[in-house]
Amino acid sequence: MKRLFNTYIKNNLGILNLFGKTLGRFLFLLLTSFFAYKLSFKDFAAFAIFWTTLRMLTFFSANNLYIIYFNEVRESLINHKKWPANVSSNIALTVLVLGLLSSIISFFIFDSIWIAVLMFPSLVLFVLIRNIAEFSKSDNSVYLSIFIEDIVFYFLFFVIGISSVYIFNNLMGIVIALFLTIFITAITSLILFKNKFKFKINTFKIRPKDFSFKVFRLGINYTFLRGNEFLASFGARYLGQIYFGDIFVSYAHIMYQFYNLSALITMAVISGLQSKITVKIDANFNKIFVREMYVKILKTIIPVVFGIIIIITLFNSQILALFFTKYTQYNKLLVKVSFIGLIFMMVQPLVYILIYNNKISNIRFLNLMQYLGITIVYVLPFIFPKFNEQYWLLMMMTIIITIQGVFAIVSYKTIR
Repeated sequence: MKRLFNTYIKNNLGILNLFGKTLGRFLFLLLTSFFAYKLSFKDFAAFAIFWTTLRMLTFFSANNLYIIYFNEVRESLINHKKWPANVSSNIALTVLVLGLLSSIISFFIFDSIWIAVLMFPSLVLFVLIRNIAEFSKSDNSVYLSIFIEDIVFYFLFFVIGISSVYIFNNLMGIVIALFLTIFITAITSLILFKNKFKFKINTFKIRPKDFSFKVFRLGINYTFLRGNEFLASFGARYLGQIYFGDIFVSYAHIMYQFYNLSALITMAVISGLQSKITVKIDANFNKIFVREMYVKILKTIIPVVFGIIIIITLFNSQILALFFTKYTQYNKLLVKVSFIGLIFMMVQPLVYILIYNNKISNIRFLNLMQYLGITIVYVLPFIFPKFNEQYWLLMMMTIIITIQGVFAIVSYKTIR
């Protein structure tokens, strides 16, 4: 067993990250199951919308700077034992501006000043956690990233979240529980990150003069490129409540948990291999490199995703009865959702190999097509009031994957 671990697991960053993400997601699945059981349809739907909103606004506030600056941070931490001051300056100033804007948006979504007030520090701390988790992979190790995002965060949210339901039994109690979880996780991650790389603390500075509009614009481009998935997920809950009601939002949120299993597995492997996917010398990026990395990623993902699809296909009713007893009638929809996860698995490795190396061609046109696609799906129930709600949910899940897949293939063909 020791030999098997050392040969196939210890040095496989994708598998290690996969195990960590799976553990964290399983804890969140149990917590979601508890919320679905204890809360009313209305309160559970409110939680689903809040959680999706927080994740979406965190993504937009981070502005993808952890991708853009990964090589620079890796070089500085590993070779010079310093933190690049321009990186912290750009991250901090960006999240302050976008985080404040996001908090204002959250007020109009929830019509609650308290949620908006808690949203801003939550966003800032969440972005901090996200950046530390990504930059901690600079030495080709994913252990700290897994510990921060998937063990500390989800374990704390599991414990504090359950406690909050027994004490408050409403959305505000869960919001407070989530804020406490984020705060403790952020402090823990800062300490562990500093101890791991042992860089000089005086190199961590925030200087307005270091702010780069060029980097900010590049981040905006990638944020719009990748943010479609978050917008589609948010729209499925927020607009779904308007079109179809709280029950739809509740079971849609549950379906997304299972869809996210395949998406999470795929992204965990890709993220774990980020330092290997990102070439240090641009000349090394060619079709041979892309094919080799694509196959390497799929070899890690396929057994797990296929296993999940088989289990869901055979035991869909039993799974829902075990975790979500109020929603067993949606077992056939669960099977359809699992196969969308298969499509995601095939498309995203190629997409992210190109993204990590800044090789997506005609990114503005791609963004335009993605947002146009989302908008069309958004308004279908408005134009056709009797549009099938389950078909609409499936379209929300697939529209971005399809468009990104087409553009990724086109970009691949332009590589030498």
